[in-house]
Amino acid sequence: MASSSERYHTIPYPRNPGFYGRDDILQAIATAFEEQSTQTQIASVALWGTAGIGKTQIALEVAHRHWSQGEGAVLWIKSETCVKAADSFNDAARDLNLDGYPGSNNNDDSKNLVLRWIRNTDAPWLLIFDDVQSHEQLVENWPIVGRGKILITCQSEPVAESGPVSTSIEVPAFTVAESTELIFRILRNRSPEADEVAATNLLSAKLGGLALAVDIIARQIKVSRHFKSVADYLPHFDQNQNRALNQPRRGNGDFWYSKHFVNLWKPGFDDLSDDAAEMLGILCFVSPESIPMFLFRDGEYRYEKVMDSLLDRSLVRINAAVGLISVHRLIQESYFPRMTSESRNKASQLKWDQCDSLQQHVTAFNERYRSIRTCNVFSPLKPQYAELICDHSWYLHLRYLVEIQHFLAAEAALVSLLGDMTHHVGKGSSPLGARIQRNLMGLYERTGRSKKARAAAEIEYDMRRYDCANQGPDNANRHNDVGYTLVSEYKASEAITFLDRAVAIATVYSEPKCYQDYNIDQFLRNRGRCKAQLGQLDEALADFSKAEFFQAKLYGPGSPYDGETKYERAKLAERKGDLKAAEQLSREAQTLLSVRNLEHASVAAALYQRARIAMLRGKNNFGGNYNKTALQYLRQALAICKNNEPLGGNRGEAARVRWRMALVCGRLGRVEEAGRLREEAEKVKRELEDTGEYAVVPGGLEGEEKEEAGWDALVGLLYR
Repeated sequence: MASSSERYHTIPYPRNPGFYGRDDILQAIATAFEEQSTQTQIASVALWGTAGIGKTQIALEVAHRHWSQGEGAVLWIKSETCVKAADSFNDAARDLNLDGYPGSNNNDDSKNLVLRWIRNTDAPWLLIFDDVQSHEQLVENWPIVGRGKILITCQSEPVAESGPVSTSIEVPAFTVAESTELIFRILRNRSPEADEVAATNLLSAKLGGLALAVDIIARQIKVSRHFKSVADYLPHFDQNQNRALNQPRRGNGDFWYSKHFVNLWKPGFDDLSDDAAEMLGILCFVSPESIPMFLFRDGEYRYEKVMDSLLDRSLVRINAAVGLISVHRLIQESYFPRMTSESRNKASQLKWDQCDSLQQHVTAFNERYRSIRTCNVFSPLKPQYAELICDHSWYLHLRYLVEIQHFLAAEAALVSLLGDMTHHVGKGSSPLGARIQRNLMGLYERTGRSKKARAAAEIEYDMRRYDCANQGPDNANRHNDVGYTLVSEYKASEAITFLDRAVAIATVYSEPKCYQDYNIDQFLRNRGRCKAQLGQLDEALADFSKAEFFQAKLYGPGSPYDGETKYERAKLAERKGDLKAAEQLSREAQTLLSVRNLEHASVAAALYQRARIAMLRGKNNFGGNYNKTALQYLRQALAICKNNEPLGGNRGEAARVRWRMALVCGRLGRVEEAGRLREEAEKVKRELEDTGEYAVVPGGLEGEEKEEAGWDALVGLLYR
């Protein structure tokens, strides 16, 4: 038998010079071992987490640190299968030169020799069980006594916290910042440009912080002769994600990462029950983070049993305290190709019923469907999808995206749905098609694309022509929508007939039907906007007063809709020359509109309005303080516009604010700043006008009035 003065190890790999991060976990392991050193049982720590997260690399780093610090023996037991564990014990018995080796062909003999040596030796030792699959496997191979430490890696949290293990530590994914730094380390890029950092952050988010995936992709970029940068590689990854992750790697990465990505979760996938497989399939259709438990608890699934099965394989994580589930995005991408068209059909039949917590999942579902709908092999999914989107609650989710100003996602979803309904139902007089057109109209108009908005409103109008009762709400809405978009295009003289008709249909009925079943307050606000554009200021004010009457009945006093009407009344006061009243109304409008959302586009519009009024007061009173106040309001408005632009896509709002900031800076003598702001604004204005989607200013306007209308045409009528 080996003497206690000799040192041995069976570490399967040399130390990884590219090992990165994980200082907190390494410290937690060291602390746990130290705290357990005074106890009678063997000190033990289990690392757990999904496949590819980096558990083995952490264990390898721990093994080499212990060896370099003088540990008597470091024994590595590969535990993925019983055969591999037996081979590892056999190697350990041989390397330790234990008496009785080789005694027979019985696999248990070598294991018993190693465990007996552990029990009797005075030398300190570290025993590592890598990739343990079950609690039973631990029990069978666990030393009873000894002067050493045990480190386990496994995917399953229940295994990590079972039986003899004293401490369990979850290994989390790398953050986006950590993944990005690791990619640059592998690429040896020490001073990346800002654009390259942004592209790498995006790639890191797509990889979900999975250590193995980060290593695979970074090394592909490093050795590739086709891609000059991460930014250059990113489109290729988006189009070929699975192939990129599963193709053989080049370079020395394979030395430390022996597993192929394609096989990471295969054992767990293969072993799933039918219910668990169906549940995982559903999880492939939603956003990977913050999945509410209520989506499943009321369904046909035996929730606890199924989730326990997925948890045991570390295919999902559950935060029971807040009722949320998460699944790694690469697990989704790996499992989805395994699903049959039948299983995809079943997975698509979720019951959506709470907008405020599901909007990201609605978007993910729609993107998943759009990615496969053109493939004939998946055609059975289409009828199920069409049936699903006809459900009112699903439709509300898409409207919710509009309400929270996720305009780009909402537009993509609505256009996609419209295409599917045309395919399944036929364009004709589809009620759902008309509803989608109506919401597209609202979305286009809010983003300033008045011509597209009017086209959608006219399609809705035609769809509803033979489909709705003459005096029904849909008939009133279609007249209102066409009239509203015509006002947005500066065609008030054409709009008034449609808006009069909408109001007339609603006011045929007495209260409360006229305001409960019809959007009478909206019709009146829109007609008031139309009359204001026609120069009929007193008639406009009368409509706004009537709108306020119905708003109070519907929403109570002080609602955001009240703020919307005060915003319009402020414009009337301004046009009548009562700037003090205009400022008071505009301030009240901002306060009321902020109740909805401090970052809403309507709040930016109110700030813009207050700045315009301050400029008028400054011009009339020759006061610099008014202009400084205006600049302050505009800076606040620009911050809101810039914050909303990435998801809203409306560049016109920020351009209009910059144009007015240029005017204020010119008054304050800030010539250079004024020139820069105007140049930025006019560049955007030209680009937007070239699309042909924005209103054209009517020929009757001149001078400052014409210029201001040209900038107003870049934003929705609500915000002018």
